[in-house]
Amino acid sequence: MEKKSGFMKVAFVLILVFLLLVGCSSNSETSQKDSDGDVKKIKFVAAQYSDATEPYLQGVIDKFEEENPDIKVELEVIGWDVIEQKVNTMVATNQTPDLLNTSQFAAFAEDGLLLPVEDVISQELQGKFYESFFNANTVDGKVYALPFLASIRGLFYNKDLFEEAGIKEAPKTWKELVEVSKKIKEKTGKDGFGIPMTNFEGQAYFSYFTWGNGGGWKKDDKWALNSPENVEALEFMSELVHEHKVTNPEPTAINRDEMHKVFGSGELGMMISANFLPTILAKDAPDLNYGVSTIPVNDGKDPFNLGVEDVLMVFKSTKHPDAVGKFLEYFYSAENHEQFMKNEGMLPVIEEVGESMASKDPEKATFIEQLPVAKFYPTTDPTYTEVRLGAIKATQQVLLKELSAKEALDALQAEIE
Repeated sequence: MEKKSGFMKVAFVLILVFLLLVGCSSNSETSQKDSDGDVKKIKFVAAQYSDATEPYLQGVIDKFEEENPDIKVELEVIGWDVIEQKVNTMVATNQTPDLLNTSQFAAFAEDGLLLPVEDVISQELQGKFYESFFNANTVDGKVYALPFLASIRGLFYNKDLFEEAGIKEAPKTWKELVEVSKKIKEKTGKDGFGIPMTNFEGQAYFSYFTWGNGGGWKKDDKWALNSPENVEALEFMSELVHEHKVTNPEPTAINRDEMHKVFGSGELGMMISANFLPTILAKDAPDLNYGVSTIPVNDGKDPFNLGVEDVLMVFKSTKHPDAVGKFLEYFYSAENHEQFMKNEGMLPVIEEVGESMASKDPEKATFIEQLPVAKFYPTTDPTYTEVRLGAIKATQQVLLKELSAKEALDALQAEIE
C-alpha cells in the first residue's frame, strides 16, 4: 500500500511537470508569435469631437481589421478637457500610443518622440493633402504630423441689414470695410463690424489684420511683431473703433462666442468667424438671413485665410510602423474622410474630398475654396504660447488707447527677444 502510494505521488509529479512544460511551451509560442508580428497591435488615441466620433472611428477600424486580420487597432477616444493630461501621463509612464490625434505636436517633435510622416506613409498619400495644411506641420524641414481635419474663416454678414443700408456686396478691402460699416451704422443704428479682442482667440483678429496688411507673426523664421505692416494694421483696428466708430464700443470686453450671439440676434452687421458658425446659427438663430464672404485685406495685398487644423502623429516608439502606415492609407481614403467630415461638420484636409464636398454644398464650398490660401499660427515654435498672449495684450493696449501701435508692438518684440 505504501509503495503504491509512493508510485502515485511520483506519477502525479511527472504529470504536473509535463503540464507545466506544455504550458510554458504554449506561452513561449504565443510570445514568439507576438514578437514575430503575426498579430501587430496598434494603439490609437483620438480626441472626441462629438458623440459620433467614437462610433465612426471604431467602424472604420472594424472594416480595416476585416481586410487585415494580422493587424489589431485598439482605439481610445478621450475628451478635449483631459486629453493633454492623459497623453502626457502615457508618455511619462512608457505607455505611449502608436497614433495620436490632438491639436498640438511641436513639443513631442522637439523632444524627438515622433516619426517623420515620410517614414510611415506613401508619397501618393502625402500628395493628397492640401499643401498649405500639410506643410504647416514642418519642423526643421521634416513633416511630423498629418492634417486630421480643418476649420477656416469667413466674413459673415447680415443680408437684411445690408439691404436696409443699400449695400449690394460684402467688402473685399479695408477701404470698403470702412464704407460698408459706416452705412450700416448710419442707416440701421447697428454696429457695422465686430471686434472681439479677449484672451479667447484674440490672436485670430490680430492675424486677420496683420496678415491682411502683408505682415504677420514672423519673417524669415524670426519674430517680426513690430514690423511696419503690423503697426499699420493695429492702427487701422483702432481707427475702426475710435475714429470711424463703426464697431462694438468695447472690443476687449467681449469674446468670439459672445459676439456670435450678438450677430445671431441681428444686432451686428459683420464679423469674422469659423466655418462652424452656420451650425450654431442653425440652432440658435434659424431665421437669420446671412451670407459669407472672404476676409477683407488692405488695398493691393494678397488674399489669405486663417486655417486651423488638428493633427495625427506617429510616435517613434511604435513597434509596427508598417502596420501604422497601412492603417493610415486606409483611414485617409476619400470615402472615409468625407464621411468623417460630414459627421463632425468640419472641413476636409484631402483636396479630392474638398472638391467633392464643395460640389454638393454651396455654403461649405465658400469655405473649402479658401483652404489653399490658408495661413497658420506659428505653433511649431515652442515660444508661440507666450507670444500669442503678448500679441493679444498689445492689441488690447492699442484699442484701449493705453499705448500707440508702435509702442505696444516695440515692447512686445523687445520682450520676446
